[in-house]
Amino acid sequence: MATGGIELRPTIDRGWLTRAADAEPVEHAYALWDLDRHPGRVRFLSAVRAGETIGYFLLWPGPGGVPIVHAYTPAASIGPLVEQLPRRPVVAIVPPATVPAVREARGPGREFPERILHRPWRMSGGSDAPGVRRLGAADVESVTAWARRQAAPETAEYIGLDLGDEVAWGAFDRGRLVGVARAEIRLPHEWVVAGVFVEPAARGRGHGATLVDAAVRAAGLAKASVGLFVRDDRPAARRLYARHGFVEVGQRVWMDLGAGFEP
Repeated sequence: MATGGIELRPTIDRGWLTRAADAEPVEHAYALWDLDRHPGRVRFLSAVRAGETIGYFLLWPGPGGVPIVHAYTPAASIGPLVEQLPRRPVVAIVPPATVPAVREARGPGREFPERILHRPWRMSGGSDAPGVRRLGAADVESVTAWARRQAAPETAEYIGLDLGDEVAWGAFDRGRLVGVARAEIRLPHEWVVAGVFVEPAARGRGHGATLVDAAVRAAGLAKASVGLFVRDDRPAARRLYARHGFVEVGQRVWMDLGAGFEP
């Protein structure tokens, strides 16, 4: 399909994606990870001009089969791509400049501005703080039960999570689980941390800091940089990440178009 000199292809150029990730590792981490780990679950749609990729959609099924679309595209090339967005309900994670085009194509919704943070690799010494440990297969049942009790979108991903394969940490207070964090993406040179959550009654005691420290330490041992996405309306979390050496490298907007999801 070609529109205005832009051809749409149901694939992604791996060479181009690898080069793009060298310059913007966090922005393209999900695309690289899913291309290798979940090729049968996700779909790509690329915008190509004169043989060169200029943008793409990464589409994967969210809860209940509602599509979630990660968009990497400048505003100038959003036109042909935006018409291919799934119909509502859908979640679109897009650069701020493309928000008006998405609103026009799929209508208004709830919008959550996010900041993309990055921490370059550097070796971290020592060991994890007391009260934090790597979660494993034996923890699946207790973590799932704990996650179900939390009224927070961050914990939904932990329900039934294969902790024998995934890399996640738990914070414990006198033996009771009170917080979690997860290395959702683990590329050779870039990890993406997600799902950092401490239950409200246990906040203010340093559990969030120890969870982030454990994730950063593990990435350091793997010689990987660390990226993450944090909502703009969570200044306490942004301060926490800044103390761990994260700096802002970009912005995105999570657009909930009738899906009922929050980042």
